[in-house]
Amino acid sequence: MKNLYLALSYGENFGWGVCSKYLKQEITKQYPNTFVLDNICKHDEIKNFDGIMFHALVSHILDPLFKARANINIGYCFFEQELNEQSKNNAKNYDLILGGSTWNEKKLKAAGIPSSGTLIQGIDPDIFNYQQPKDFNHFVIFSGGKFELRKAQDVVIKAVAHMQKKFPDVVLVNAWFNMWPQTMLNMASSKHIKFNLRGNNYLEMINNILVDNNIDLERTITLELIDNKKLPEIYRLTDIGLFPNRCEGGTNLVLMEYLASGRPAIATYETGHKDVLNENIAYLLKKSKGLQIYNGNILLHDWVEPDIDEVIDKLEYAYYHRQENVQKGMEAANFMKNFTWQKSASTFLESIKPFL
Repeated sequence: MKNLYLALSYGENFGWGVCSKYLKQEITKQYPNTFVLDNICKHDEIKNFDGIMFHALVSHILDPLFKARANINIGYCFFEQELNEQSKNNAKNYDLILGGSTWNEKKLKAAGIPSSGTLIQGIDPDIFNYQQPKDFNHFVIFSGGKFELRKAQDVVIKAVAHMQKKFPDVVLVNAWFNMWPQTMLNMASSKHIKFNLRGNNYLEMINNILVDNNIDLERTITLELIDNKKLPEIYRLTDIGLFPNRCEGGTNLVLMEYLASGRPAIATYETGHKDVLNENIAYLLKKSKGLQIYNGNILLHDWVEPDIDEVIDKLEYAYYHRQENVQKGMEAANFMKNFTWQKSASTFLESIKPFL
């Protein structure tokens, strides 16, 4: 049995951290000869190991988190920026590259990287499971994901401002904390909101943006960084999740965990979302148009632009059909039982069988 080395990320409360934590845990259970690389090697150490190494590739150019190598090297990537020549050259360093969605896999193959596949993320069913509907009368919309153009919080703000103006019981709960605040600046290109980033801390900056765009802070809860394990307590108090994301290289872990908690979503039926959504568990946004973002003549992003009128229509429909929301939430919790980290680990080990 060959040694398997996991050169993955570490940390919690962000996508790569959560994903890596659970993959380390579950792969180690299923394959005894597994070693977690950050226990035995630093990121910048150039070492060679006898066996197979599973690398976190941390950007669209397919750069590894660790410089260490093994006889067989498997990459794992989530990307939203178009692959380029550097990506293709770096891909040659791997025997197999797994994308976080079938959309990522298609992009890899389109770039001429045939040794590629898909590895879908999971949820922890001990933490994210069906939550009974809340017992008060407000209509609470949840929006999660780091604040940036790709996650489309500008669309959320525009739609919620409409809902709050029309309905006095609409509340917004947002979990938009961004560990990489420089990426917030790309929201300046939004056509939906006024963007003036000002304030002494994250909470002030977000609330100022909300006020500038007609969101009632009396009916808004802005969350700072929150422990992943505490999120079900938040989800339980909400009616519906709003995820009009312009692009997801993975399957959107926040969306998956929200659905697993028994809450339906309104979400773009595009890119990585397609791997985990269907009509039974979500109100699907299907009128999005293509959004191509260029730097000169170079295509950087091949995303979608959600239709704001469709977003508002779906929100209003959900507002008037509370019982249907509850039913979709029950279906969502049941459906997401198909996506566990145990299954993700099994899928990974099955994909590397030719190398074992």
